[in-house]
Amino acid sequence: MHSISSTLPQNKLIKMSIILLVLATLDALFTDFGIKSYHITESNPIMRSIYEVNVIGFYFIKIALPVLLIGIVTKLESKPFILILMNLTLFLYASVLILHLFWLTLAFIM
Repeated sequence: MHSISSTLPQNKLIKMSIILLVLATLDALFTDFGIKSYHITESNPIMRSIYEVNVIGFYFIKIALPVLLIGIVTKLESKPFILILMNLTLFLYASVLILHLFWLTLAFIM
């Protein structure tokens, strides 16, 4: 049985994973919109190749990886380095979404 002190970091990891899923989904939607409207290109060469072959596959991977992470996180014991890595990942995804908001703003201004 888990103590309250050990479940709190675990709950935080699960919440962070869900936030990551939301950010990844938004990233996929904005990227797809930007590519289809010729405002951006996919910077990641692997994801670009997948997008060019199958847009559904692109969405599947963008969404499936965070879902898989949620499954893994529910099985992990919460450790400080895992929280640090998750925070870094969320920061990077948030940065990407800020870039999306920037080009979206430019696209609609011009």
